[in-house]
Amino acid sequence: MQHAMMVAAIFGPFLFILGFWMLIYHENMMKIITSMKNTPSAFYLIGAINLFLGLVVVNEYNTWDWTPALLVTLLGWFLILRGLLALFVPQSFVKPATHNPAWCKLKGIVPLVWGVLMFWLVAMA
Repeated sequence: MQHAMMVAAIFGPFLFILGFWMLIYHENMMKIITSMKNTPSAFYLIGAINLFLGLVVVNEYNTWDWTPALLVTLLGWFLILRGLLALFVPQSFVKPATHNPAWCKLKGIVPLVWGVLMFWLVAMA
């Protein structure tokens, strides 16, 4: 459980700030995604970083108990999945965002809520 708290203490604020930025500056997020479409190296970098972070989180904490720390396990597996998708199916990131601007706002709400839940996990410990 100690590893879960450490991971939550790091990723909670990070996800909260990232999600908040994505909600406020969703126009910039659209520009970033559009420019990524023309830069394959960006997909490689995003995929590699997500895959690495996901593997680190899952290696440190991979417990499927129905506790609030399950958020940490889910985060690790989500990062692994996102990394693999960015490496092998990069258009899965670009197509929904460029065709539907509301998708960028949704992509901001998810990390914002996940970050708040991680804050809560650390505060409850």
